[in-house]
Amino acid sequence: MKFTVFSTLFTLGILLWGCSSENVSGGNETFDGNVIGVTQKGPFLEGSSVTMQELDGKSLAQTGKSFKGKVVNDRGDFSIENVALDHPYALLEVNGYYRNEVTGKKSKGSIFMKALADVREKSNVNINLLTHLEYERVHTLMEQNNMSIEDAKRQADHEIFAAFYADVDYDKVEYLSIFGNSEGDAALLAINVLLLGEESEANFMARFVTVGQDLAADGVWNDSLLRIKIADFACQASISGKLAKIRKNIESWKIADVPAFEAYVNRFWANQYGLGKCDASNLGMRKLFVDDSRSSVFQESVFKCSENGWIPDSMNVHIDGGIYSFPACNAEREGTVQKLFIGNPKYGSKRSFKCEQGSWNEVEAGGIDDACAKSDVKIGDVCPVEYLGYVSMGGPIRLSCYVYTENGWTKKGADDFYDENQKSSCEEVLNAPKIETECADGESTEKTVDDRVYRYSCSSGEWQVWDVELPVIAVPSEESECPAEGVYETVLDTLAVYGDGNVMEWTSYYHCESGAWVKTDCRDPLDACTADNEGEMKNVVCSQQPGNPKAPKTEWDFVCKDKKWEKMSAEESKTARINAQCTTADTKIGDVCSIVSGGNVSFGIMPTTLNCYVYTEEGWVSKASGGTSTTCEELLNAPADSTAAED
Repeated sequence: MKFTVFSTLFTLGILLWGCSSENVSGGNETFDGNVIGVTQKGPFLEGSSVTMQELDGKSLAQTGKSFKGKVVNDRGDFSIENVALDHPYALLEVNGYYRNEVTGKKSKGSIFMKALADVREKSNVNINLLTHLEYERVHTLMEQNNMSIEDAKRQADHEIFAAFYADVDYDKVEYLSIFGNSEGDAALLAINVLLLGEESEANFMARFVTVGQDLAADGVWNDSLLRIKIADFACQASISGKLAKIRKNIESWKIADVPAFEAYVNRFWANQYGLGKCDASNLGMRKLFVDDSRSSVFQESVFKCSENGWIPDSMNVHIDGGIYSFPACNAEREGTVQKLFIGNPKYGSKRSFKCEQGSWNEVEAGGIDDACAKSDVKIGDVCPVEYLGYVSMGGPIRLSCYVYTENGWTKKGADDFYDENQKSSCEEVLNAPKIETECADGESTEKTVDDRVYRYSCSSGEWQVWDVELPVIAVPSEESECPAEGVYETVLDTLAVYGDGNVMEWTSYYHCESGAWVKTDCRDPLDACTADNEGEMKNVVCSQQPGNPKAPKTEWDFVCKDKKWEKMSAEESKTARINAQCTTADTKIGDVCSIVSGGNVSFGIMPTTLNCYVYTEEGWVSKASGGTSTTCEELLNAPADSTAAED
């Protein structure tokens, strides 16, 4: 896009430079000296190139003489030394990066601007947005109306200012500066902000070309849709407080005092909306803005004349074919959310809209702006949000803690928990002990304070709590006593109650140990382990969410030993399973036992492996394995390299 924009202006320039006409004036006074000035969109950055071409005083054709200079600092100052001209008129052009007034940051792409000036009259010449627009219009006036350069410049300046404002006192545009103290200087800065808006460098240049060509044709800005779009940006920036941020951005450069450009920004959008004057004579007056193009976000909105000028009194927003009234989205309401019933009484629904930069925008249902919807939100407010989406997969409930900042609701910490006994609060999460060291995203650490373990992760270069582990204080029921050592009991803890009355519950497990209930791992309740069932083995398959087939399940083997159920290791479980299937009352050394494994019968997948065990003095020992189409006799008697012993 940058190439296209450059090509458009370059081609236009070549065509115009090559044209000539009879003019009624234009001297050939010489000039020797230095040419200095400032280059401004925002200020161009140090190192930007500046060229100067000598022009014929009557036709503006290039004579062939050119001189080079550069921007010498980030304030946009430039200097071209040892200039020797036979004609006083010159075309100056700057090309480079600049400071963006709206964001306050350096641009990511380069742009160029031109200025037409009589350096004999004054060798201090500025290059800015208005000099560029003037240059294109002057060519048309000289060609079509046979005007002198000075007359063409005078008319072009009048037309350009009139396109934005009805009446402004201004100097020649090449003498204006965005850091000057005149009305023309303030208007220049306002026009910079208006045309830039929130566009990228490429989009700004495309817009700049469009406006320049529009004005060059007849001196009138005919693109009403673009004017309304820019007016909407200006109005939103004014009522949302963005103009104050733009001023702060420009002041942060510490170049010079910033003129009162805000008045001209406001005058522009008020004129485009046809609101007229707002002064002591009509304070309190309300006017309805009717946009014939129906392109404005403020169409059919009511504006009120206040001591601070025109301000939106209410806004009518078009939603799904209907018109709905909202209060003005101003700086005081920035970030607040309004819930509105949209649609007909039978099929409509409540939807949420957020005040952002002067307009009401719908927010995603269930999103953070919807979940934390408040009509009076302010910086520092805290919003806790519980997310249950992991529960269906056997995961925890997540408590996320959001704090309202200048950037909206921002997550500042979290806590994962499985039951209410382990649930923390946003107050504790946000006031957790601080980690003083710097961090890189993805790092984690933890800190133990008293009886709590705080776990942290690094997000955007900041340590945030993601889990608080609380001490376990668990009793299955207030009146339940621990009946016998080794007994397990299941308790359903309530986690959440929905608006429709449905209850989400989580299974908690408790073990009777030393006469007290102790919360333990997920497992089904077992009968008491006593002398009567000493040595008994039980297989337990438990779900972290009974009744939910998708919830993860855990399988353990337990053995009753010394009046207490003990969880068996994987190797112990394997040995016990083999004994259960293979050992009989008359088992002897040399006996063979076959066990099939693999597959999943519940899904219709049959076992695929035949495992062959031989009873020895050490018990059952795996000796061979193979496919289920063979037998243990064949596998055990096969050559050594044709069988695969099980590890």
